[in-house]
Amino acid sequence: MEEKQLLEFFNKFSNNQHTDKEHEAFVSWIKTLPEQAVADILAKYEALNNDRYAAPPELLASKIEDRLDTLSQEKVISMWPKLIKIAAACVILITSGLFFYNKSHRITVDQQTVAAISIGGNKAILKLADGKEIILDSAKLGMVTSQSGTEVVKTEDGHVSFIPADKNQSATNLSYNLISIPRGGQYAVILPDGTKVWLNSASSLKFPNVFAKNERLVEITGEAYFEVAKDKTKPFRVKTATQSLEVLGTHFNINAYSDEPVVATTLMEGSVKLSALANGKTQLLKPGQQARFANDFTVSELDAMTAIDWKNGNFRFAKENIATIMRKISRWYDVDVVYHGKITQEGFVGMVPRSKNIEEVLDALKLTGLVNYKIEGKQITITP
Repeated sequence: MEEKQLLEFFNKFSNNQHTDKEHEAFVSWIKTLPEQAVADILAKYEALNNDRYAAPPELLASKIEDRLDTLSQEKVISMWPKLIKIAAACVILITSGLFFYNKSHRITVDQQTVAAISIGGNKAILKLADGKEIILDSAKLGMVTSQSGTEVVKTEDGHVSFIPADKNQSATNLSYNLISIPRGGQYAVILPDGTKVWLNSASSLKFPNVFAKNERLVEITGEAYFEVAKDKTKPFRVKTATQSLEVLGTHFNINAYSDEPVVATTLMEGSVKLSALANGKTQLLKPGQQARFANDFTVSELDAMTAIDWKNGNFRFAKENIATIMRKISRWYDVDVVYHGKITQEGFVGMVPRSKNIEEVLDALKLTGLVNYKIEGKQITITP
């Protein structure tokens, strides 16, 4: 990146006027630089903004060496006076993909308390149409059970597959299975038609042993990502509490948690038709679009991959406030969250692997200087 381009980006960044594409281009470029060059760029930005808080390059380089693991966090406001904290957030963490913090100022938390909060993993309870319940995370690999000519098989890659004896079979009287994911869990299921569904924490999927002759209807709560098997003779429909979705074959994500303000449907491939159950309003989606529904549909363009960060093993925050972020954290680590004081409503951007323990995730948020936290048992208290 040339000097002129760099200064233009810094000016835009200072006023929060940079676009996602400009940000991605900057990040891609700075990833190629050595650490000292990154320090020089931060010093240049500091000088441009006439900031009083000067961080010597050697101090910054020393702190860079203390980076740990693969955490990143960016604050989407102009806060350069907090150079060390926000530099870590805006540039260093994202460019390196490594978690940075000052060991001498690391938050002290009772390690036994942290250990009691488990990282989420493959957990699910399957309730079959005949009423039998199977805890999938403890079930052995291979065929778990069979019913009505359909085998239920647990695979090594963390899926449970429903394999009908006759793939062309259809049913008039449907019998339904229910797979429920607890907080702190996730699971993937392959439906009788070959459709693959990934379920996030605190979610459920209701589906039949064999689909009907004229449609493939499933119901979800929470969040799920679908890769729908193509079948022109049987539209695939997904029903939530407030909307239904119809496709023939496509890839999409639905976030329909009851504690979220909207139902967000994001399309990766193909096309979908959304219908509101209450008022009959409809909306067509194209790839790269997200529809957010409360009383009506609002459609926006976005990087669709941000919607399936959870499926790919990450928390990815896209200008989200702390309450939205903590709802994600609450589901994955199975913790409760309370708030004391006036909490910032600023948007955060960044990525944190879901494989990290909760303390590391919360430390990354604390480094922005805008929030603090306290862990007591399985309750997280967020304060200014």
